Amino acid sequence: MVKSYYGIVYKFVYKKILKKADYEYDKQTKSWCASVGDLPGAYAQANTKKEVKERLAEVVEDYILVSIYQRKRLPNFKDFSKNLEHAKAYK
Repeated sequence: MVKSYYGIVYKFVYKKILKKADYEYDKQTKSWCASVGDLPGAYAQANTKKEVKERLAEVVEDYILVSIYQRKRLPNFKDFSKNLEHAKAYK
């Protein structure tokens, strides 16, 4: 069952959420910053755009998994909840 959840989270994070993320280079800190507007506090910072995208993916995945564990509703995640119910059917 855990494998099913991780597969869904991985697919969802990379195909849906990271495309909507905001990426910006900060000249003062000489680093890349990324955030997801739909997820308060989902923020990452790194030296390269590739690295910040990887870090943000980890932040978003943790955000989703903690929200599921705490039974908190995820904002604007209608497709995700449908896929999650589908994964539960394969227990």
